[in-house]
Amino acid sequence: MAGGEGSRLRPLTCDIPKPMARLCGRPILEYILDLLNDHGIDMAAVTLRYLPHVIIDHFKNEKYRNVKLKFIVEDEPLGTAGSVKHAAADFGEDFLVISGDALCDIDLTEAFTFHKQSNSDATLVVTRVMDPREYGLVSFDRDGVITGFLEKPGWNQAHTNAANTGIYILSPSCLELIPDNKQFDFARDLFPKMLSVGMKLSAFETKDYWCDIGDIISYQTCQKDILLGRVKCKIPENYNSEHGDYRIIEPVYIGSGVKIGNGSVIGPNTVVDDGVTIGTRAYVRESVLLPGSYIGDSARLTGAVICSGASVKKGASVFENAVVGSKAKVGSFAEVSPASKIWPGKKVESGTRLSGNLKYGSARADIFDDDGITGEAGVEMTPEFCARIGSATGSLKCGERIGVGSVGGKAAKALKAAFISGALSTGAHVWDFGQILESVMAFAVNYCGLEISAYISGGSVCSIKMLGSGGLPIGRQLERELEGYLNRGEFKRCTYSDYKDITDMDGIKLIYQQTLYSMAPFGLSSMQARVGCLNKEGERLFEDTLARLGCDTSKGMMLNLSPDGISLSINDPSTGYIPADRVLAICCLINFEEGKDVALPYSAPRVVEALAEKYGRKVYRYLSCPADDSDKEARCVSSSQMWLRDGIMMGIGILSYLKQNSVSLAELNEKIPQFAMVVKNVEIKSSVSDAFKKLNQQIKADGEGVLLRRENGNLLITPTKRGEALKVYAEAVNTEIAEELFADIEKILV
Repeated sequence: MAGGEGSRLRPLTCDIPKPMARLCGRPILEYILDLLNDHGIDMAAVTLRYLPHVIIDHFKNEKYRNVKLKFIVEDEPLGTAGSVKHAAADFGEDFLVISGDALCDIDLTEAFTFHKQSNSDATLVVTRVMDPREYGLVSFDRDGVITGFLEKPGWNQAHTNAANTGIYILSPSCLELIPDNKQFDFARDLFPKMLSVGMKLSAFETKDYWCDIGDIISYQTCQKDILLGRVKCKIPENYNSEHGDYRIIEPVYIGSGVKIGNGSVIGPNTVVDDGVTIGTRAYVRESVLLPGSYIGDSARLTGAVICSGASVKKGASVFENAVVGSKAKVGSFAEVSPASKIWPGKKVESGTRLSGNLKYGSARADIFDDDGITGEAGVEMTPEFCARIGSATGSLKCGERIGVGSVGGKAAKALKAAFISGALSTGAHVWDFGQILESVMAFAVNYCGLEISAYISGGSVCSIKMLGSGGLPIGRQLERELEGYLNRGEFKRCTYSDYKDITDMDGIKLIYQQTLYSMAPFGLSSMQARVGCLNKEGERLFEDTLARLGCDTSKGMMLNLSPDGISLSINDPSTGYIPADRVLAICCLINFEEGKDVALPYSAPRVVEALAEKYGRKVYRYLSCPADDSDKEARCVSSSQMWLRDGIMMGIGILSYLKQNSVSLAELNEKIPQFAMVVKNVEIKSSVSDAFKKLNQQIKADGEGVLLRRENGNLLITPTKRGEALKVYAEAVNTEIAEELFADIEKILV
C-alpha cells in the first residue's frame, strides 16, 4: 500500500508521496521492497493514489531486485481494504499486505509459518508500544486468537498495548467481504465483519523493529535508529568525496557529491544526503539534509529537516523538528523556531524570526507597507497572526493602554477579536472603540491621549494600521520594536490575576458628534448640501449631523466623503468638481484667514505654502513614518487640527465659513491658485538608492524622499515602505502639465 499523502509529514510530502520520503539516502519504499525480496516474495502489486507518477518513474523497469512490480492507480479513494481488493483481484493464494511508508525488519517468513499453522483466515502482525493512544489496538487470547479491536483510545480504554502494524496475511476469501467501488477499511470495517461472521483472525506478535513514520518526529527518529544500527536494513555506502578541515561526530550518514566547508561540525545522528553543500563553520546536529540542499556559512541546525533544494543562508538557525520545504529559503541570520514548518518555495527574509508555519506569502522582518500591516484574508492575515500582532503591541513600552477599532464586516470583527486577545494576554488594558470610521478612530485616539492603537480593515485584503499619539501613524522606531517582538516571538505574558477587562469606548462617537456640532456654532440653517459616501455608516453620520445643524440635505452641493472618512471632494454647479487636494487647500485657507498655522502630511500640495506666505502664516509638515522626532512640532500642531484629516469636519467647517462670511463656494474657491496633483507609482528594478542616483539630485536630509522643483511645477518622489517602488507626486497648474512632469521623471527612473 503506497497511496498515502503523508499529510502529517508536510511540508516534506508536499511534492512527493510518503513512501518516497528518503531515509539515509533511499526512499522508504525501497527498504520495504528489500524486506520482501529477502523473504522470497517475487511479485508485489503496489497501490498508488497521491502523486503516483513519482513512484512509477522511480521504478521504470517495473522491477526491484527480484521483485516484479505491478502498479495499481486508484481513480478515487477506496480505503485500505478497498484498494487491496482492487489490486489483489487475481490472487489465488494467501498473500501479504504491507505498508510502503513504514520501516520494519519483521521476520515475514516466521509470520507466514504462524499463519499457516494457526489455520487462520487472516493474521495481523502486532507489536507492543509505549503509548497506545495513537494506534489501532488488538485484543487476543493466549493462543493468539483475536477477540476485538479498539481504534486509538484514551488511556481509560487502553486495556492493551498491542498495536496493529498494518501488516496482514490474508486468504483470498477475505476479499469476498469487501464491497466493490466503496470506501472500506481493514481495521474499521473488514476485520470486525470477519469476526461477526465467525472467521478466524489471529495475532502474530513480533519484537522486531517497526516504526510507523506518521510525523516529522518519527521520521527523524527512524533515521537515527538506522544510524545506530537498531534496524536490520541496507543503506547506501556512507562516503564523502570532498575532504577538508571539518569534524564529523558519528553516527552520521553522508551521501555522494557532498561538499563541507572548513571548520564545520557535522553530527551526531545526522543525515547528509546526495549533493548537499555545507559552508564553512556550520554546525549541523541531529538533522536531516535532503538532496541538493544548501547550508550557508556559520548556519546552525539542531534537529531540523531541510528538504530537497532548500537553502539555509549564512548565519541562519533552524531548531528542533522544524522543516524547511523543498526549494524554500531561510535568509541570512534568520531564525526558525522549533516545530515551525516552511512550505515549498517560500521565503523567510533575512533577520526574521519565524515562529509557526509559513504556508502563504513570506516571512519578512519588515511587516509594514504603505497601508499598515496588510495581507489577504485567510492567507497572510489570519486570526492567529492578528493575535500575535496584538501580543507584540502589548509588549511595547507604550502598550499598557491600547485602543482598537475596526470597519464593519465579519472578517474585520474576527481579526479585531483576535488582536484584542493577544493584547490582553500581555496584561494590557484594551479600549474597544467598536465599529468606527478610520477618521473617527484617529479623533478618538487623539482625544483619549493614547500612544498606541490599532485600526483593522476587512475585505479580501485586510489591514492593521497602527496609530500613535494624535491619531497619526506611528514612527519607524515603534514599527521596528513591534517587528522585533513579532519576529522573535518574545511577548510579555501575564498571570491569571493580571488580565484586564475590555473597556467599551463606543461612547466616543457621541463626543465626536458633539465636536462636529461645535464646528458650526451658529448652525447651518439656510445652507444646502447633499452627502455621498460608499461607506453607508459614514454617509448616515455625515447627513444626520448636517440635518441636526439645520442644513437642508435634499439639495445643493454634493459632499463626497471618502470611504475611510479622511478626505472630502465637492461637486457644485458654480465650481464644478473640486478634488480632495483642493478641498484641503480651502480648509488651510480658512485657517490662515483665522490667523492659524497648519500641519499637513509631507506629500500635501506645495501650493498651500504660497497661500501661507500671503497670509504670513506657516506650514508644518509631518512625516508618514518618522525615524526621529524631527516632525514633533508638526505632529503637535496637527493634533489640534483634526479637521484637516477628517472629511466630515471639513464639510461642516466649509459650510459654517460660507454662512458666517456670507460668501459662496465659488468665491472661496477662487482664492486658491489653480493647481492639479497626479500621484502614481513607478516600479523599480534596482535599489531605491540606485534609482535616486539617476536623478542627479542631492537628497535632502529632512523630509521624505526627494523634492524636485521645476519651472512648471513640483515633483515629490518617495519610496514605498518596502522599497519596491517609488511614489511620484506631480503638482502643476493643471493635470496635463502634471502628467507631463510625471512622464519625464518616469523615463529617468525606469
